[in-house]
Amino acid sequence: MQSSNAAAHAAHTAPEQAVQAYFNASDQCSSPILRSAFHPAAHMLWLDKAGALHSRAQLPWWRTLDTTSPCRPAIERSLRILDREGPMALVEAHSRFDTFRFLDYLLVVESPDGWLIVDKIFQRVEGDETPARADETEMRRVLDDKIRAAGEHDPALLASTHLEECTYSAVHTKSGPYVRESVSEWAAKYAARKARNEDGHEAKWRILDAGGYGTVGHAKLEVVSRGMRYIDHLLLLKTTDGWRIAAAVWGNPANPVHATSES
Repeated sequence: MQSSNAAAHAAHTAPEQAVQAYFNASDQCSSPILRSAFHPAAHMLWLDKAGALHSRAQLPWWRTLDTTSPCRPAIERSLRILDREGPMALVEAHSRFDTFRFLDYLLVVESPDGWLIVDKIFQRVEGDETPARADETEMRRVLDDKIRAAGEHDPALLASTHLEECTYSAVHTKSGPYVRESVSEWAAKYAARKARNEDGHEAKWRILDAGGYGTVGHAKLEVVSRGMRYIDHLLLLKTTDGWRIAAAVWGNPANPVHATSES
């Protein structure tokens, strides 16, 4: 295992390294190691047992780690790369403690500072409880509405499919190597395009994958627009109003240097 100082300053060369640094940070209660694993603007989102949404930014998470005593490491941790294309990866992570477990879905990207986790959702599972597999049909309805919102440039429909806290991360697009935009900013773009009577149906979308367990889910979309192929990795939470998109990463995985921001 790397020392705390080495882990905190090394640029991660693979998504697995960033996730392992996150594990180490939690097990050692080390905010410096956590900073090496997560983008500073990253959030984690989760639902409590009553279905209420919670969000935590990096700064309060650092404080929590630094003031936790004694530090109790997980009994067991594991990770699995669900999908990776170019500078984008979707990772499933499991952490087991004495009486509960955590299931995480993580968006990990290759940034100018190496691979970093840019957003996270999770659910806590008590004891030996096994979360039910997510209803893919319900998830796909939300994804279909997101696609329809893009084609019609409909900000209201876009909003209905997302949590207000949702952030989109663009990786190696015309806007730069890494850019974060809120779903409200995307809704404003849609409203402006709609006002100009622009037609978004030229872009051809496909849902490549959708799945998850309990209240956490993930999806992968593909869109071909003006001869360029893009992918979206999405994280979803099952709220009391149904599935909603909580975080996203998008970009052109095959030719990131020449990608344009036409998602």
